[in-house]
Amino acid sequence: MPRFFIDYEDGDQSLRDDEGDEYPSLEAARNAAIAALPDIGREAPPQDGKRTFAAYVRDEWGTPLCTIILNLDATCHPERQRSNS
Repeated sequence: MPRFFIDYEDGDQSLRDDEGDEYPSLEAARNAAIAALPDIGREAPPQDGKRTFAAYVRDEWGTPLCTIILNLDATCHPERQRSNS
């Protein structure tokens, strides 16, 4: 079974996978990366409500095979808030 490595980025922070995992296919490795991104996004949000998370799937030779991007964009509209008075 092929070994794939999934690296993650969250703004200025990055986590490089030096061990890798065996997956039956590239699609399975890609799906594992997709499934992990929402968990990473559960950490405290930035002040501006915007954040970009990325995952990169590599093969055992370091060749990038997939890029997965998850964007968070939380915008409030206080002008639309109804008054309770």
